[in-house]
Amino acid sequence: MSTNKTIGFWGLSFNSGNMGCNALSYSFLSILNKITTEHTRVFVFFQGNDFDTSSLSTEKVSVISAGYNPRSIDSIKTLVKRLKECDISIDFTAGDSFSDIYGLKGFLKSCAFKKLAMIYSKKFILGPQTYGPYTHWMAKSVAKHIIRNADYACSRDAASAEYVKSLCGTDMDIFTDVAFALPYKNHNTITTTKKKIGINVSGLLWNGGYTSDNQFSLTVDYRTYITSLIENLLQQNDIKIYIIPHVISAGINPESDYPISEQLATRYPSIHLAPRFTTPIEAKNFIAEMDVFTGARMHATIGAFSAGVVTIPFSYSRKFEGLYNNLNYPYTINARELDTSTAIQQTLEYISNSQLLRISQARAYNIIAEKISALEKSIIKQLLLK
Repeated sequence: MSTNKTIGFWGLSFNSGNMGCNALSYSFLSILNKITTEHTRVFVFFQGNDFDTSSLSTEKVSVISAGYNPRSIDSIKTLVKRLKECDISIDFTAGDSFSDIYGLKGFLKSCAFKKLAMIYSKKFILGPQTYGPYTHWMAKSVAKHIIRNADYACSRDAASAEYVKSLCGTDMDIFTDVAFALPYKNHNTITTTKKKIGINVSGLLWNGGYTSDNQFSLTVDYRTYITSLIENLLQQNDIKIYIIPHVISAGINPESDYPISEQLATRYPSIHLAPRFTTPIEAKNFIAEMDVFTGARMHATIGAFSAGVVTIPFSYSRKFEGLYNNLNYPYTINARELDTSTAIQQTLEYISNSQLLRISQARAYNIIAEKISALEKSIIKQLLLK
């Protein structure tokens, strides 16, 4: 590999309140440190104020905060200057945001900066992520343009690759989510003989999405599901419940998991509330101590799954089935198809029969290892190609 490569990170964050977004970033940076043989410079491009990257840089990789202000001409000029220095810009779109399900305006804005990276970087790559759905004609048109004009695009699941094939006629390599590679340590700080059940409560779903009106068209009443699940588990004397927020935003933020988690911990005094994590590694270290974990934050479930914890993902979009079906793991709770009582019953059954899930997970670990290894080889190839 030639010396002094410069890589632009897009759709990756290290200082977000969303530990899932941060998990992608830490994981991919870990992969980059593993595969690079010469010194590499990384620009982390994001809208916002610069942050301290000293703890992220290593002997092989120097990380530079490259925040920008879209309303400042001088800031955009600096952004373009840095883009011209990039041998490759790699865009993950936070893993699942290359879709208009979170809003058309935000999608089009992110695509405008994708286009900028595509124009000025020497090479533009779409990293392993979920593609779609695109419900608006404009989103569909823009997505097709971005995918077709990227120098390389890959998916984290077969369902997305098939969707892109039907949309653009483009074939994609299929890997998995890089967050499976997030480092962690189980410090065994929780001492109990009871079965430890971790529950991640999504503030976004509790509040009905960004629009507060069941934005994701769930057939499950999420609030009833969560409270009923907790109350059912509290009746079992051999279980200890831990509420584990994974989006921990400052101030008033309808997306944050922490406010509702605090309310539930107050409402049910015998359950335990996890601390406010500052990094995804801290979150994964805590989750690793659970026996069973269920949640609606996908990267919280990925953290649990890859830490050897029996995992029951609560699916509010097809990204869940796409990712876990890709690992031959069928134990998701599909909140867009099941009714509330069935979702509760199914979750409780999975918890009771957790050994069955553990066997399925064990089989998935070889698949994950193979897919992460294939991704590493693909990234090396892209770095070497002119």
